Amino acid sequence: MKINKSASRTVDLLSLLSQHKKPMTLTEISSQLKIPKSSTFEIVYTLVEKGFLEVDDDQLKTFKMGMKLFEVGVSFLNHTDLHQISRPLLDELMAKTGDTVFLAVEDNGEIVYLDKVESYSSAIRSNALLGSRNKMYYTGLGKALLASYSNEKVKQIIGSGSLPTRTDRTIKHYEELILELAKIRERGFSIDDRESEPELYCFAAPIYDRSGKAVAAVSVATLYSKVTPETYAKFSQSIVETGLEISKRLGYIGKRLY
Repeated sequence: MKINKSASRTVDLLSLLSQHKKPMTLTEISSQLKIPKSSTFEIVYTLVEKGFLEVDDDQLKTFKMGMKLFEVGVSFLNHTDLHQISRPLLDELMAKTGDTVFLAVEDNGEIVYLDKVESYSSAIRSNALLGSRNKMYYTGLGKALLASYSNEKVKQIIGSGSLPTRTDRTIKHYEELILELAKIRERGFSIDDRESEPELYCFAAPIYDRSGKAVAAVSVATLYSKVTPETYAKFSQSIVETGLEISKRLGYIGKRLY
């Protein structure tokens, strides 16, 4: 199948801006995407005209994502059974634990944050933004999904060698990850023990559809300093119950998550 060059560049440009925390100039966009500045100009101002991009600063000529992209994103969520079904249960989990709850899916070997419910009383303010991506092997969400896959599929996604670390507690090698995934399957849920962010402790569980395929994961994040035997028992039970309940509402008939 032949790929349309202009369409491909447009998608790449939107992806670049979505991952960049600050507005970008035409020169920055052109340089990072390695496309001519004239082509960048045409694509950017077409997207501005259509509302998918906005001019952030007229003098500096910087650009940011526009409201139309938000509208498209909301429309996607409104047409997604997973989001509609899971949202009330995410709210319940947040109320039960008093901490921040996340919903994520896998895309091209990374997790993408689809929803987040924050408690105003929680001390957790994670860097994870909706639509942002993260590695699977050092997040509770990612490991919950990886544990539902075969080891062969895990190797295809992660690779079989050393792994870049995020903190001093991040899993450092594929073989170490395989051992961790075996523990997750036996335990019934995954944890992120300060592996993705210092002082952050997460409990996570996979979500299955009617075919028994893991389609998402749910997590609750708290401070490591708050984790006691009592909170560990409460949060782990709650995350498993939530993962199973969302799965059942999607048609899953299994009794266990692993």
